Amino acid sequence: MRRTWFVLMMIAAAAPAAAQTRVIVRPEPGTPVVAAEVLIAVGPADEAAGKEGITYLTARSVTAPILPILDSLEARLTVEQQKDAVSFTVIAAPDTWEEATRTLLVALFRDPVDSVATVRQRTATAAELAAREGSPADALAREVDKAVFGEDHPWGHPAVGTAASVRRLRPSEVDAFLRSGFTADRAVVAIVGPVERGAGEALAAFMEPGPLRTTEIDAPSPATEPVRQTYQAITAWVSATYPFTADADEEAIRLLSRLALERVSFGVQRPQVYDARAEVVRHAGGGELRMDLVVPPNEAEEWAGRLAQAVSAYAEEPLSGPIFADRLRRFRGERLLELESPEARARTLARRTMLGLPTTTISDADALTPDRLRAAARAMGDPVVVYLGPFVEEESGG
Repeated sequence: MRRTWFVLMMIAAAAPAAAQTRVIVRPEPGTPVVAAEVLIAVGPADEAAGKEGITYLTARSVTAPILPILDSLEARLTVEQQKDAVSFTVIAAPDTWEEATRTLLVALFRDPVDSVATVRQRTATAAELAAREGSPADALAREVDKAVFGEDHPWGHPAVGTAASVRRLRPSEVDAFLRSGFTADRAVVAIVGPVERGAGEALAAFMEPGPLRTTEIDAPSPATEPVRQTYQAITAWVSATYPFTADADEEAIRLLSRLALERVSFGVQRPQVYDARAEVVRHAGGGELRMDLVVPPNEAEEWAGRLAQAVSAYAEEPLSGPIFADRLRRFRGERLLELESPEARARTLARRTMLGLPTTTISDADALTPDRLRAAARAMGDPVVVYLGPFVEEESGG
């Protein structure tokens, strides 16, 4: 219980940040490790045609040589490619986090790319992507991205590229992209753990002053009709995606996603639902609420309608006080679990900084009301619907 209240308190009160500050420090005396998140605003929108995946390959290639150094410091590094940025997360002990983070920043902003490491990472990345291409979850994600953003939009294809596009990349191209795209004026850093408020000053030499530099993204061109894509399997996947704008009430949308998912998840009355997932994705310019179901192929269209009803139901009358309080209590517990680790809080702080959102709070779940939930549901437009499965037209009887 004491740990729960500590996390609640830390979620509600982040370290204050001055305007244009791109190094956010959040002292947490009771945390056993330090998490440092380096988020660089570079991604598919910065990649030339035919070079899809060069951001991700560059991120892996430039960090591969420092992994033995981080291992010697007992530090762990995670690299994740997002649509509008690439994320580097360092987790280390309080007495080694600064050296580990400095090592990462030197690799990102000062060292050239090692051609041998690039070739090795290119081979490994292409093999991993080739293996993922046969996954139905990855196939669905590809089709949803294409439908939500448009086939020609930079975000309409996998942010990590494809096995074919990665194989074509040359070490010289990766080195050039590192110099042009991985620059300090595109970076934000968030530090969470048992550190002093002035801990960010140790990294100041790597950061350039001034506002964050980002790449302007074209408006998406979402599909106006449901998309049906054939995929050989015994089940079908149904996805409904609700785009939202930059000023949307993200926390209320997260609560809406949980409540709507409860209405369509597996249960005694819904045994035909094999899997159900909901995700709220925030990026530059807005975000999306994505809901996916795995159901029998002949029921796919019916369940697409139920997904839409599950969301629209909360746009009607606000939930009564006792019912809302019960749902909110569970939601708060889920959000606490999501943000329990220091690396989760560091990632959230860095992303909020990149998007220009307040960093004094990470989650305002406690402030949610029935009216906010209802307003969030009402703001949802028509979803972009994608079907993936073994769809076969029924033969007419004769």
